[in-house]
Amino acid sequence: MPFSRLFWPVFSLLLLAAFAFALWSGQKKNVSYREMACTFEERAPGCLDSVREWAQGLSFFDSAYAVSGDALASLKSLLWDYWNIEFAGAGDAAVSHDAVLPLKVLENRTGGCVGISWLALMVAEARNLPLHAILLPGHVFLRYGQDDGRGQVGFAPKWVNLEPNRRGYTYTDEEYRQKYREGRWTGLEFRPLSPQSFVGLAAFDLGNLYLEREPQHALLWYRLAEEFFPEYPGIKANQDAAKNKL
Repeated sequence: MPFSRLFWPVFSLLLLAAFAFALWSGQKKNVSYREMACTFEERAPGCLDSVREWAQGLSFFDSAYAVSGDALASLKSLLWDYWNIEFAGAGDAAVSHDAVLPLKVLENRTGGCVGISWLALMVAEARNLPLHAILLPGHVFLRYGQDDGRGQVGFAPKWVNLEPNRRGYTYTDEEYRQKYREGRWTGLEFRPLSPQSFVGLAAFDLGNLYLEREPQHALLWYRLAEEFFPEYPGIKANQDAAKNKL
């Protein structure tokens, strides 16, 4: 049988098996950014233990923090100086397979907003840093610090925004509102995403890569996205679009 006829059935079984524990063992509320990074790339649990660049990066962060006592500065220095992660570029490059998956971002030193943010969140998880992903129309950015939900006029925020595509540049919330005012707003914007919601968003982005040419493959990713982030309205619409292509 030709390779192309074997590939997708085998791939589908492997993908579903890889996510079975996360989806159906009751552990969705305890999603780990680091473990899901391994799972999304079909690597063994704990795969980061064998990733040299990851271990060296954490050592760099620890050393920088020991000297400066500034966790935010140490995080930014790790991402955009030591690892020198660059934005992959607007358009298709920013949402490619390698731009979304964080271990590919680390390997290639380039990524899109989701992949760069995911890598940053993995570091934050490993070092217990108050870092969160924030949703915008077609975009995510990072917020460092304690978000009490009062980031409105008249209240002094206790956090700082970091733009993943601009090496941690800080935009205010109002600047983001203006930049993305023409996008499709869902009501989920400016709320810190939970780890499971962020993972669901990444699965949605990966599904979109296959929507036009491989709708069956897209539906697998949308199924995962639905499990982790059922509130996100784009999932149902794209599932329907994929089914119509079968």
